[in-house]
Amino acid sequence: MDSLTALTSVMSAAAFEANAHGHITVSNPPLVQLLRRVPGDDWRDGVAPEDRALVDAHWNALFVGTEVPEPVTFRIDGSEARFRLRARPVTDERGQPVRAVGIIEMDDEVSAVQSFSTDPHTGLPERAAVLHRIEDLTAAQRHLAVAVVLLDAADTADDTRRKEAARQLLSTLRPNDLVSASPDGSFLVCAVDVAEVRPALQMAERIAGALSRSGIVARIGVTVRDHDAAPATLVREAEAGAYAANPGDVQFAE
Repeated sequence: MDSLTALTSVMSAAAFEANAHGHITVSNPPLVQLLRRVPGDDWRDGVAPEDRALVDAHWNALFVGTEVPEPVTFRIDGSEARFRLRARPVTDERGQPVRAVGIIEMDDEVSAVQSFSTDPHTGLPERAAVLHRIEDLTAAQRHLAVAVVLLDAADTADDTRRKEAARQLLSTLRPNDLVSASPDGSFLVCAVDVAEVRPALQMAERIAGALSRSGIVARIGVTVRDHDAAPATLVREAEAGAYAANPGDVQFAE
């Protein structure tokens, strides 16, 4: 994995190592966002059924062929998001392939590969990463819902609770949605191609429900980009909603 660790903080890509069965043995945090999988799971379970045979053939070729197969593009099940897989085998002392290292990248015409640091407590990208992505998406005239999640002081001070909050956030979002964490205990969420107030509020309410079931108290503000608002304005609106909300509640920011 040494040659891949530089991708640990790349927002639109994830590096991982897996065995011949596709079970992940090592991965960096963004992989959790891209595929919603944890080490030990077969990452291919997240591939859309119509693309599974293609991905399986690519993966199997790594362990039986003499040449590294060309990258393949696939779709995540339940989403229009598309990803590109590049992988190569790792051999043992006898030259036999025993595992593979790979990179999964977002195959998105408006995505830009840029490195950012990650939040040390949750492993999520820092806020600048999502802000950068929001700028790209607004420039491409994509509809967005932006939410800010503020944990209460007790949960912010507890590293275990912050990690649990990150896990619950990821569990409620779609594969192509984005989330970042900040040291102050806040999370910034960007949902792509959400243009209406109702689905934006539903997203925020799902987040609130998941956090509440884990006993985590948060205030959530959400807004949608239905005008020419700048990325910074969207974030300020969502933050204003979060600060105006009562603990455990969601506030839509006009």
